[in-house]
Amino acid sequence: MPCYKAKIDWAKMLSPGSGRCVHDANAIAERLKLLDLDGADAALSGQALQEFVIAPNIDAIVESFCEMLTQIEAFNVAVEKHSDFERLQHTLKVYLLSLGVRFDKPAYFEERRRVGKAHQQIGISQVLYQCAFRRLQNLLIGFIPREVRRDEEAYDRLLKFVLKITALDMSLAVESYCDARVSGLKESLESERDETERLRKLSITDWLTDLHNHSYSRGCLSAALDRAKREGSPLCVIMADLDHFKQINDTHGHLIGDEVLRIAAARMVSGARAADRVARYGGEEFLFILQDTDLEGGVEVAERVRARLNSDAIHCGETSLNVTLSLGLAQARNSDAVDDLIERADSALYAAKAAGRDCVRVEQQYKPLLSA
Repeated sequence: MPCYKAKIDWAKMLSPGSGRCVHDANAIAERLKLLDLDGADAALSGQALQEFVIAPNIDAIVESFCEMLTQIEAFNVAVEKHSDFERLQHTLKVYLLSLGVRFDKPAYFEERRRVGKAHQQIGISQVLYQCAFRRLQNLLIGFIPREVRRDEEAYDRLLKFVLKITALDMSLAVESYCDARVSGLKESLESERDETERLRKLSITDWLTDLHNHSYSRGCLSAALDRAKREGSPLCVIMADLDHFKQINDTHGHLIGDEVLRIAAARMVSGARAADRVARYGGEEFLFILQDTDLEGGVEVAERVRARLNSDAIHCGETSLNVTLSLGLAQARNSDAVDDLIERADSALYAAKAAGRDCVRVEQQYKPLLSA
């Protein structure tokens, strides 16, 4: 039932559109059947509840219920006393004057769900809500007039209706609490998944270039090598190194050096193919993993990456630098472990450096994967 906190806009919170309709005609009929509210007598009892109990005693019911709320310590802790007492009374009156009226319509179901949602949103626990609602139920029964009580059949019918209709209202409010709890759990799980994914990405990503880092790239290469051996498919790796990078750091400082690494990494990725894995292997050295690629295809990729890097100067603020790249290429063999393949690509890289830099060199006397 409505409980109020200062500055809460209850009219807005309980307005159409603030709830979510989840009850079609079949769902409504099933709920009413479960509560034995699906007969014509139930509608007549709803009219009797309003005519004999609520309408004549609305002010007394509202006053008594509000007084009850102030006596519940848990409510006093959870809900501050509303600054506009008349507004509190008005909201409760609106609720009571619609209790049991056209309860078989979707609008009634939606309204009762909104009531539960509103209380959940301001922090009223489901337990507190149910306890207060139970007090209202007793209050309504207590206001059944004497003339109705004298008619044993009429009193029994009205009493049962009060219990049933309040049970319906409570079940709809509880649905809102459950929906909110499920929604909160989903949001929590999504947030946890997002955080897990963020941490996972941090663990495999180089902080400066946003490429794969050293340890992750070795794992990727190990998996690629296993696949190549299993399927008999070619696999190449490229070791690449920025030329004269130490001179850049010594001359222009490490901030410029970091920017050069970031821009160079982006250019290398743009020169590689979508399926190629590119990693910062260490310092200014980079590793390319080229699956389903033989030496001829690897040379094409390496040359394209080299050309893409030195196609234009790298601009870092007012500093412009012409940066080149040396690359060494090796193809996997049947007997290779990860270190064997990287070592041969590294040797080819040293050969490129010795040849004057800014070039591609291929390993010498290689034996392709699955060769005789």
